[in-house]
Amino acid sequence: MKNKRLTTTIGFWSFIFVIAIGFSYLNNYVWASTGQKLIFTGGSVISYFLFLAGFYLMKHYKENQSKDLAFQKSWKYTFNRFSKLYPTLFGGVLCAFIVRNFINKTSLLNIFSVFINSIWEFLGLSQLGIVNALEIKTLTFNIVEGVSYIWNAPLWVMSAILISTLILYYVVSKSEDFFAGIFAPLFLILTYTSIGVTGKLDSNLLNSFGLLNGLARVMSAMIIGMYLYYFVMYFKKKKFSENVKLILSFLHVILGVFILYNIYNGISWNEVTNSLFVLLFLGILLIDKDYISVLYNKSSLCLFLGKLSYYYYAYFIIFVYILAYIFPEMSYNASLIFNLLFSVCWAYIMYAMDDTVITPIFRKKHIE
Repeated sequence: MKNKRLTTTIGFWSFIFVIAIGFSYLNNYVWASTGQKLIFTGGSVISYFLFLAGFYLMKHYKENQSKDLAFQKSWKYTFNRFSKLYPTLFGGVLCAFIVRNFINKTSLLNIFSVFINSIWEFLGLSQLGIVNALEIKTLTFNIVEGVSYIWNAPLWVMSAILISTLILYYVVSKSEDFFAGIFAPLFLILTYTSIGVTGKLDSNLLNSFGLLNGLARVMSAMIIGMYLYYFVMYFKKKKFSENVKLILSFLHVILGVFILYNIYNGISWNEVTNSLFVLLFLGILLIDKDYISVLYNKSSLCLFLGKLSYYYYAYFIIFVYILAYIFPEMSYNASLIFNLLFSVCWAYIMYAMDDTVITPIFRKKHIE
């Protein structure tokens, strides 16, 4: 029951945030240079999902203290995550692969060549970041032999989460004190110090050690999520007075409205500043002791939307491709509405397929 309550509490916002991410891709790839006055252009909220991934990693580690070796623990947890994430990740890549080759009228010979060159993405290992991402507005690309194309650009994050999970679970299992006291702070410093000094998000000091920027930033956000676990568990053990619950409820509403306003209005803060607000908001959601959370917990719809959000994230980019190709003269507001409608409907279809076909065959229970 506790796990269901926790999932329900964050489910609604997961769905809202993936829609915001979807609209931002549509804006940036199709409408950015048109002169159209854009909405939903504000700060990135992808950190919300990365913090959650780190939080649940640490939660699992603390609640499952087996006698297995550190690598065995890490492999078991990562494989479990892989079995849950990969079918939808693969489906998202495959659908985008088919759609983009159809749009570009790629020959069968070249389709096979590009498939081989893209094998790392199909394996869910495109954690090196977005390589040669498609300029969606032109819907054209050149085949370069030996290059792995990112057919579904947003899904590199899922790949990075899987790789980061393997590394972080191993480190914390090897020594939690070493992780919390040395590894994690050092990793965060190397990732964010150069960003703070230069203001640029396309590089950090870890690049010098061969760790590419995208993977480093995903792993850093997950580390913060692992620290968030300590914070949340500390306050979950506390008994809050009615006044404190009212304050948390007030913060819940104010931060939620503020983040939505930021997304809609496009406040021009950097990623780190936006992530701090998201982190505080997520902390309140996870503590789950304010009066607003009770409303989520009574709603089965919020639980369903939380599950649907993952499928939306995996497939929304496909309809950016399709609609931009089929209806190049579509108005901006219409493109927002149609992308949302088609993406949600397809996400539900893929959710139902996963639930009725993939889960009975490959998994013991549905993805949470």
